[in-house]
Amino acid sequence: MIVLALASSLAITTPGDDARAETAARLARLVEVAAIDEACALLPDSERAILDREIATARHQAEAGGMSSATWSSGAERIQRRWASPDCASADAQRSVLRYQQALNGWLMGGERRFDGHQRSWTAGHAGDSASGWILSQSADHDGISARFGSVLIGGDAVVLLSLRSARQPASALLVMRDLELAPRPVDFTSGGRRQPPGGEPLAALGALSSGQRRVWTSGVLRDAGQFAPDGDGRTASFTFPADTLEHMMALEAAEGARVDLYDASGARIGRVWIEIGALRQARDYALAANAARLD
Repeated sequence: MIVLALASSLAITTPGDDARAETAARLARLVEVAAIDEACALLPDSERAILDREIATARHQAEAGGMSSATWSSGAERIQRRWASPDCASADAQRSVLRYQQALNGWLMGGERRFDGHQRSWTAGHAGDSASGWILSQSADHDGISARFGSVLIGGDAVVLLSLRSARQPASALLVMRDLELAPRPVDFTSGGRRQPPGGEPLAALGALSSGQRRVWTSGVLRDAGQFAPDGDGRTASFTFPADTLEHMMALEAAEGARVDLYDASGARIGRVWIEIGALRQARDYALAANAARLD
């Protein structure tokens, strides 16, 4: 009954909408555990950090499904009041936190996991036994360029990376995505599907006009570029991006894409790849949780 009451306080559903109901119920359960832990300090620091990220992702999904800020505030406050001064040794408090920890452990036992989006998928998992490796990635092939974008561990630090193979040697890269401050909502360049997306690229269907774009230029190339590049033939290059790049991408809508233009040493554009936002939030949550011991 408690779970049902908590879920109803964050209800964003219509009758028969199972996906939204599950989102609301999961968000309520996570907020409940956070409220209990706030009062009782039952979770270790690493699990508390994972819980905070899960709440942020679940809230983002609920808001994308129609939950208003007012509903979030009132629902969260109701849950927090319910557990403002709990008996930390009570069965209800202990059971709620234990169930969360069991679910978390079960979630992480699967090893590498794939998180499907609309057209692409993100892969997330443990870095492995080596000193560096991919913890989060999406593959992107376009016009003879084979690329992998995501996050790798290098010397214990997470680095946002684009690694690729191409017939021509790229010297720099430009990442282009919607800037939420300049363009709070994406533009549908297909007019609701009545027109083809720009360049025939499905991931270009949603985005921003040139005046509403965030552009991140980099010429930071790793010395051992081939270590992270996809298998195959061609020249290799691995470009690093600022640490907050994934944070900006996660704020976009799942159906949006981020474009990466590649340039040679003369400044001529030699290719382009697209990255789908898709399930980036869920995949990054998993990657951070799976590698918590190395990243905390």
